[in-house]
Amino acid sequence: MKIVADKNIMELTTRLPKGIDWVLKPGRAICAADLVDADALLVRSVTRVDEHLLKGSQVGFVATATSGTDHLDLPWLAANGIAVADAAGANANAVAEYVIASLAELMLEENLPLWQLTVAVIGVGHVGSVLLTKLTALGISCVACDPFQQILAGVSYVELNTALQADVICLHTPLTDHGSYPSYHMLDEHRLKKINPAAIIVNAGRGEVIDNKALLAHLQQCPQQRVILDVWENEPKPSPQLLQKVFIGTPHIAGYSVEAKLASTKVVAAALIKHFALEKLKIPIHSAGAMRMHDQCYEGDFANLMVRKGSDQQIFAGIVTKAFSPKAVSRRFKDIYQATSFSSDAGAGAEVFDSIRADLSARREFGATHIHAAGISPQLSVWLHAAGFVLPA
Repeated sequence: MKIVADKNIMELTTRLPKGIDWVLKPGRAICAADLVDADALLVRSVTRVDEHLLKGSQVGFVATATSGTDHLDLPWLAANGIAVADAAGANANAVAEYVIASLAELMLEENLPLWQLTVAVIGVGHVGSVLLTKLTALGISCVACDPFQQILAGVSYVELNTALQADVICLHTPLTDHGSYPSYHMLDEHRLKKINPAAIIVNAGRGEVIDNKALLAHLQQCPQQRVILDVWENEPKPSPQLLQKVFIGTPHIAGYSVEAKLASTKVVAAALIKHFALEKLKIPIHSAGAMRMHDQCYEGDFANLMVRKGSDQQIFAGIVTKAFSPKAVSRRFKDIYQATSFSSDAGAGAEVFDSIRADLSARREFGATHIHAAGISPQLSVWLHAAGFVLPA
């Protein structure tokens, strides 16, 4: 059996039986010639899977170790009898933590009064529901917007125009360009003008949900608008001008954590085993390598993660951003992107994207951080636990 796979799918080969003929390559380098005699293709979001890639091959199974399937031509795959699997929901916690950490950056830098604001989560699927659960556990006022499902208990569902009047707007919709509620360019020039200039816009969902040209023009006229973007139109080469104008701009790394990648691999491996009726794994689901990574959690001096001066809100924000700082990633992305000449090298955008993502290969989620809670207030303990940190019982 021959499997072509993105080499950056974590722990993949250790989770499948021996005897597989592996072809492991960077996702952007996978080409049709690799797949002529392959049985399966395993990718991430950077590989476009369509007729151009698979025509004439014997591939009968495609899996993506991502929540989204925008990079897969699903109608063509279905028409050609090719089975498809994805890892929907595997990175939901990582993305929710990215949003919380980004808002914590604003709390530290601009004294954002988060507990006095209303957050609207637009798109309440895997990621949106996790984010809403965390925010409400933190005691933050939230509303939800999702015309397709309204099943999360204890949350007020509102229509889109009402959601866009919130103080913080978080976009987590799938990307669609048809139907009654298409999300493509959902935030266009018209809707951007209706958003309060003091509001915060966070897009860690799909880049094309915001018209990026309209957003750039909007920020040129309304520079006080705080925008946080992890996803972009024209990835991996977003607008350099837009990148420099957003408060935080990162190269599609919100769901990029050790825990999310291992969960994605588990789902992909299980789907492949089921499809091909392979023998059951003879190894534990956490391989030795994965266990070593899980052992590298933050333990010991609480002071290393704590800002001891300030309000509970400021201390909370300091702990969150020490565990993971989207602003630090953004600074590096902006600096490297600005220094790179894209006019002379068409592949430079992808190189910048991929190099920074590679540097975050060991990012841990808050649950890997064990905090010694001596001396902190009961309220701060509640918030840290709600965000996902581990505190002693």
